[in-house]
Amino acid sequence: MKEHHCVNQLGEHFIILQNNDGAYLCPVCGSAEFNEPPYYENGSASFQLCSCGFEFGFDDSSLASKEASDGIVSNWDRWRLKVIDANKHSISSLQELEQNLNNIGYKLAFDLIPVKINGHT
Repeated sequence: MKEHHCVNQLGEHFIILQNNDGAYLCPVCGSAEFNEPPYYENGSASFQLCSCGFEFGFDDSSLASKEASDGIVSNWDRWRLKVIDANKHSISSLQELEQNLNNIGYKLAFDLIPVKINGHT
């Protein structure tokens, strides 16, 4: 796994992960479906849309979306809860989501709350 450190114009630091096959991971759901990073090293968004529904540069911008909160990472956390809620009624969907979340260092607690795995980026 390769880490790409990014800093946006507001000075927020965050990491985008790239798997060994070269695919970039969605920082919301962990899906490996991007040929280009969802964010560039200067923090600019790619405006790609993930299969989980998150649009990088829209759903994390209070200038574009009235639901967006301050901070890119806080928006990922907010959307992650939506994605879990949307998948909680199907065991197979929830299992696939949990595998993807493990890619970005999360596991699901018994109450379907995403928990950061210790020592994982």
